[in-house]
Amino acid sequence: MSSENKDADATEAEIIESNATEIDATEADKVDLEKAVDGDEPGDTVEVDEAEIPGEPVKQRSVARLVAIVVLAVLLVGSAAGAASVYWWIYRPDQKAFGLSLFTTASVDKQIQDRQKQVAGAARDGTVALLSYAPETLDKDLANAKSHLTGEFLKYYSQFTDQIVAPAARQKGVKTEATVARAAVSELRADSAVVLVFVNQVTTSKDRPDPALATSSVVVKLTNTDGRWLISEFNPV
Repeated sequence: MSSENKDADATEAEIIESNATEIDATEADKVDLEKAVDGDEPGDTVEVDEAEIPGEPVKQRSVARLVAIVVLAVLLVGSAAGAASVYWWIYRPDQKAFGLSLFTTASVDKQIQDRQKQVAGAARDGTVALLSYAPETLDKDLANAKSHLTGEFLKYYSQFTDQIVAPAARQKGVKTEATVARAAVSELRADSAVVLVFVNQVTTSKDRPDPALATSSVVVKLTNTDGRWLISEFNPV
């Protein structure tokens, strides 16, 4: 073979080898890019600035931002709806027993408000009756108090007044009068309710004729018995 042909073959081999190297490098870059996009490598994160993406349509980026905003709005609305549903089921835990409908909000609110007033009124009246009595009207006062009670608490109160309250009221001339400053319904169900009652009570006796004022708060639990809200628990706090 002539030296001229040898030189030509060498040049051609160098060109082929150079092209192969360039192809390998290109393929390697392509594979690395695919891995980065697909996330095949655990823990690899690729952050790409929008300005570095040549040829990306501006409209496409705007749509992406709009989608993100819409998704965020949906999440916020969902959170608000969740909060509303929590309020609904805490505040109205037994809507079927009330005969209420989720689709009649105004009517539901009116019924709830009426029931709240009824329950709060029963708690007020019962509390005043329990904590108010005088020696000259003792039997009548205690009978009135018992008419506001039910269940085990009625039995307890009857025993307590017979053994302690009545003798003290008669012997020492104890007279007490209670007024309710405020009553707040904290729980309302179809057949039970809980009311926080704030009480002012003035007491006098033969030994202490000067009125003594005491303030207290009581958690009153009521039970709906034959259409009447009666006190089933009476717990000072």
